[in-house]
Amino acid sequence: MIRLRLLAVAAVLALATVSTAQEPVTMETCAMCHEDEAAAFASGPHGRAMVSVDAAVLDRSCVSCHGPATEHIDDPTTENINRFPDPGACLSCHPGREGMTDISTAAHVRNGVECLDCHGTGHTELKTDNMLTSAPHKLCAECHLSESGSFQMPYAHRDGTRPFECTNCHSVHGDNRQGRLAMIGSGGVCLDCHAEKTGPFVYPHPPQQVNGCINCHVPHGSPNPKLLTRHRVAALCLECHTDVPSFHDVSRPRYQSCQNCHAAVHGSNRDPRLMKE
Repeated sequence: MIRLRLLAVAAVLALATVSTAQEPVTMETCAMCHEDEAAAFASGPHGRAMVSVDAAVLDRSCVSCHGPATEHIDDPTTENINRFPDPGACLSCHPGREGMTDISTAAHVRNGVECLDCHGTGHTELKTDNMLTSAPHKLCAECHLSESGSFQMPYAHRDGTRPFECTNCHSVHGDNRQGRLAMIGSGGVCLDCHAEKTGPFVYPHPPQQVNGCINCHVPHGSPNPKLLTRHRVAALCLECHTDVPSFHDVSRPRYQSCQNCHAAVHGSNRDPRLMKE
């Protein structure tokens, strides 16, 4: 008799387990153990975005990022749950990012940079745009030390002592033409701010048309005025203009500042010698 009762109890428990396992895992289920995380998610940017689209999505949010949680509910360990969502979870809501990233920032892909290396999780309220873990000029500097150091040069792209944000010029996901920082040609990203240099000119300066602004300028910072690649303008010009007329005696000071005469260094609408804008 006792044995039959034990068998009956075991059968009931087995049925209850099967029934529970078949029920969908919702945020309410997860919140029984992870109350703080669930509350932070609901009030965070991901939670607010989901509610604004479909309130029902919020109940699926945990498993959408962390994967199936049925086994985790029965045996709560870190081995049977995706504690840190992989990029596939992010791409399920942000489609198209991966392909453009492969093309525009291949070095990130080669070095295994993943979404959560730069972006915060959905459980934190961040003060930055796009849920970045810190301001772009600080975040990017963790890997791009040389570029970060360039902003300390006497002449640099910065607002006072603060460097311009990297995302002003770069888009790491490649979802626009800035992804690969298209400074080559006359329509590069530099001209978004320096529109007066864009032309088109009747008499353009050929280097700008071929290699863009970086032919003469350093993009992040330089010890030279106007972020030029050379301290003396004549030294920069002579890299291309090797056939200067004989009366241009570059040993004399008057011929060591080319722009004193050739003022329209970016292009001219009046003078093929670029002496007038």
